[in-house]
Amino acid sequence: MAIDTARRVQSLYVPVGDGVRLAVDVWLPVERLAADGAVATVVRATRYHRAEAPSGPEPEADSNSAEGDLWTSAGFALVLVDARGTGASFGTRTIELGPREVADYGDVIDWVAAQPWSTGRVGVYGTSYEGQAAELVVGLGNPHVVAAAALFSPLDAYRQLFYPGGSATSGRFARWMCESRIKDGVAGARERLAEITGLPPESLPHQPPVKPVDGPEGPALLEAAVKEHQANVDVDGLMEQVPFRDDRLPGLDWEDTAPVAAREAIESSGVPMLVRAGWIDGGFAAGALARFATFANHQEVEIGPWGHGGRTYADTLNPDGSLGADAFGTEGQDRRLVDFFARYLQRGERPAGTGTLTFSTLGTGRRQTVTSWPPKGLAARRWYPNVAGELAAEPVDGAGPVATVPYRVDPTASSGPINRWLAGEIGRGAAYPDRRAAEESLMTFTSAPVPADLHVVGFPVATLRLATSGGDGAVYVYLADIGPDGEVAYLTEGCLRFQHRATTGPAEPAGTGVPRSFARADSLPVVPGQDLDLAVELQPVAALVRAGHRIRLALAGHDASCFARYGPPDETFTLSLGAVPHLDLPVLGPEPGSE
Repeated sequence: MAIDTARRVQSLYVPVGDGVRLAVDVWLPVERLAADGAVATVVRATRYHRAEAPSGPEPEADSNSAEGDLWTSAGFALVLVDARGTGASFGTRTIELGPREVADYGDVIDWVAAQPWSTGRVGVYGTSYEGQAAELVVGLGNPHVVAAAALFSPLDAYRQLFYPGGSATSGRFARWMCESRIKDGVAGARERLAEITGLPPESLPHQPPVKPVDGPEGPALLEAAVKEHQANVDVDGLMEQVPFRDDRLPGLDWEDTAPVAAREAIESSGVPMLVRAGWIDGGFAAGALARFATFANHQEVEIGPWGHGGRTYADTLNPDGSLGADAFGTEGQDRRLVDFFARYLQRGERPAGTGTLTFSTLGTGRRQTVTSWPPKGLAARRWYPNVAGELAAEPVDGAGPVATVPYRVDPTASSGPINRWLAGEIGRGAAYPDRRAAEESLMTFTSAPVPADLHVVGFPVATLRLATSGGDGAVYVYLADIGPDGEVAYLTEGCLRFQHRATTGPAEPAGTGVPRSFARADSLPVVPGQDLDLAVELQPVAALVRAGHRIRLALAGHDASCFARYGPPDETFTLSLGAVPHLDLPVLGPEPGSE
């Protein structure tokens, strides 16, 4: 099917290297094409339907009408792709974001570049899964790819989404996989989701049908494609078999699907990247900072008070705020996204330097820009927990016997139903209402009121010496801001499954946290009652702790919101105090800067 350059949007099949036909939508800036003859193109590939079945033939009825307007009004062509085995595309899925799928997108880009309406200059972008796909496409080294945007997506899905600290968020993974298979049209997926959620199948919301390709044969081709989807791999059944970062199965391979593993190829491409993350959205901010600190290619990184996808708001120190219409708002985000691609695809600019990191500070509405990570002036300040439940500036005198504090693990402890690990599924920014009640069953240590504002920026690290009564388990560590009225405001958290406690280098709270492999060969046994030395990396954050507020460190043995349980039912911890246990808090100067 030839593309009609007088039509604003059209849908067709594009065959890829192994002959599988992918459903593709092409949005064209028809006026710009009439004047210039050829335009640059941005490509977004998805496994969540490139478009829903429209109510009518006009472009305004398309579910991507606003996205089409955004790009075509700026003079770009927009190409949307259903991944193989999904939507209206043919084929089956043997793995999520595997090499064949990524190669498909390279084939589509080659097809785009060969079109008479294309300048041959292509950008790739996307949010979440789609952003991870865009970054992996950069690693192909396709000469037509000029720029990329990875938005709210993991650099390493094992660490930053599915196994943070080595603890499985298995419940949310199972729901995601079932909902994805329902979108793929796989028989039985709806019943499986009902089984997981405990809800009757008829009460589950129905997914809108996918858009078929154009033409009278479109519906029949869609039906034939969905028949091929029935053989899609059920990744949920494999999740429990890959608890280590280097575990590899035919249907689930952390290495093959992680952009961090493609670092050399991504760097050598020379492709500039726009990266965006929210401070309280999974572990994606950690990936954004690690990428900025270690990848050599030019990056323009933004970290803000955003929920997953950037369309919702998440600032636990200012919970009643909103994105508004400023730089944090959706219009500002979209404007910078379009301008990023315009600079490289349309104006042919070349990136200068390694890039910039612009980040907001929770509780202030301010943002600042630095050119390196860690930024100048960032240093760790240390606090020590003591037997009185305090976080003190000095450790307890080590001359006497080591004090210990027992703690009976509460298996019902939870960070709530709207937490950072679930925000992507519930469609809103993470929220942690006053946690006074939630922390009643936790082991807590609280500082004196801080005499001056503390601008916390980076990866807090809790170093613990802890024994457990079980042969396995995990510790969950929370950092909170305690207001003068006693309100407990969540700042960040970290967790560590005990068998993953081995590190590959020193902790860097003012750098990129705690290096560890999570590899099977580095696993360490857990002996009941034996002290474990733990360096627990908390998710990075930028937040202003106001003068007169206090800092709290809270410990738990489980988070029932979405994590797998590893300890025994009657688990107890024994925390040793003294000079070893401490909290390192990265602090950047007395006040955050502003634009």
